[in-house]
Amino acid sequence: MSVAAANAATSVSAKLAVALIPVITSIIVGFGSLKAAALMPLAFLPTAALYWCWVRANRTNPESRGELEPLIWTYLIVGIGGTLALSIAQLSLYFVLVSVTMGAGASEYWVEFLRGTVEGLTPEQKQRRLEIASSWQHWMLTFLFSYVMAGGFEEWLKYLPVFYARKRNQRYEKRRDLAYIDFALAGALSLVTVECIGYISDTCASDIQGWVEPIVTLAQRLIAGTLGHVLASLLTSLRAVRSDFYGPPMTWIRIIAPAVVLHGTANMAVFVSCTMQGHVGWVHPTEMISIVGLYGNYFCVVGLVGLMVWREYKTLKEHMPKQ
Repeated sequence: MSVAAANAATSVSAKLAVALIPVITSIIVGFGSLKAAALMPLAFLPTAALYWCWVRANRTNPESRGELEPLIWTYLIVGIGGTLALSIAQLSLYFVLVSVTMGAGASEYWVEFLRGTVEGLTPEQKQRRLEIASSWQHWMLTFLFSYVMAGGFEEWLKYLPVFYARKRNQRYEKRRDLAYIDFALAGALSLVTVECIGYISDTCASDIQGWVEPIVTLAQRLIAGTLGHVLASLLTSLRAVRSDFYGPPMTWIRIIAPAVVLHGTANMAVFVSCTMQGHVGWVHPTEMISIVGLYGNYFCVVGLVGLMVWREYKTLKEHMPKQ
């Protein structure tokens, strides 16, 4: 069997998982909203694109690529177990921080933080939200959530597939440096898919009439969410390749540090736009200037990540043997 064929070989259990899990997910989502269930398959478009890219790469350079079977299980484990553990860790730490920071006002803060819309609120309630959003406690919590719970926890979760690839690489006679990228993207796109499904379900569950807002939400997650997560994971995986194969060696903290900081900055840019409109937590801005500011700031950070990925790739390309 050729190396390319061996890479593409999958077990019956992996095939069943790929076939059944999206169907089961769609059924579960459908209990909450049939509209969300109808849009859910589109959340897998980035994953389908990754698979298409992997197939092409596996045909031309199979000795350096990751095998499909462990990529599938990495995708599923990160998407199901990883995101569940991530959510519990994020909410648990944030609960402690809110309790310590807000004191007796913690319950009121949580009510406003979890509120997805301000429709139907009285002027007095909106004024109170503005007071909470303007407080130094909220700004500190926003900073910690962006850089620790979002940037730190999520980038650490996305690093685990790279760590797994680094361990697997020790088994091979010939190094598989590009497998780091394959595993990193499998983990990142798994997280992207789960987030996308969650946002679609949440939007459709809010009794919004029509298809415009759910489709806009889907497009936002497919474009903004995918770009952010994928580029950050590419940066981490390329830095891991440089550390392991070309030097100088780096600790895992140094490997993921740029992605953590840039991820946190992107999140901070989003929450600042919400806070400037008097919101506590995530509520999509409605004023044009806030919308432009939100996406302008976010894509500036994403562009910076893209530039760092390009520079890292150029550096590695100078050291990689010619194919």
